[in-house]
Amino acid sequence: MEGKRCSLKYPYLSVKTQTEKSYGGSQSWSSSRIMRKYGCGVVGVSDMLLYLGLHKADYDTDLFHGILLEDGTLSFPRYDRYLLKMRKRYVPVIPGFGIPGWALPTAINKYFRHYRINLKAKWCICTGQILPRIEMMLRQDIPVILAIGPNFPFFWGRKKLSLYRHENGEYVPATEIKAHFVVVTGIVDSYLQISSWGREYYLSWHEYLKYIKKYSRFGVSNICLIREKRKRRLK
Repeated sequence: MEGKRCSLKYPYLSVKTQTEKSYGGSQSWSSSRIMRKYGCGVVGVSDMLLYLGLHKADYDTDLFHGILLEDGTLSFPRYDRYLLKMRKRYVPVIPGFGIPGWALPTAINKYFRHYRINLKAKWCICTGQILPRIEMMLRQDIPVILAIGPNFPFFWGRKKLSLYRHENGEYVPATEIKAHFVVVTGIVDSYLQISSWGREYYLSWHEYLKYIKKYSRFGVSNICLIREKRKRRLK
């Protein structure tokens, strides 16, 4: 992976809050306590679909109308209402749990069917292909939802994965996470560039694999693969 560089074609989503411009959305802005604690899946799905809708005409829907401001940032009030609609219609949150990993592609496919979008979501079955699939989606200008699973089988375990900030040419530890969904927006050397809590972080691919093998498992730590539906052959 060393030396690889790829990213989305356009700048990633930026929501204009009262204090700053974000890098993607954040569940921490919500007035709902449940969303603040368990809404990372809602934000990940919503941001991925919003990016597609803003930059590809075939994926635009009525949910995005008026959300983009003249300076290219997103209107916070409209973004907040958008998240609420996505949660109610497609990505329900289970109090105390969030959205189960298996249910996330189901929620996305429900959205695709409703708007007749020729895409399909599923988890990456071939675990050895996760990184190539991330690169493939980024080159197709599709943000990648990445699951950093809980400790398994000991869900109460406290082992976490480090996230970094890129400062002065170095990767500086910033925070730690587990049982969390993030959105991958690029690959830089051996790091994944991600959006989480409205901020830009970097995740070491080697540390991610180590975390999965030692503390979690691929069944709960994986990517949501988005592809065009296969066209049926005429007989």
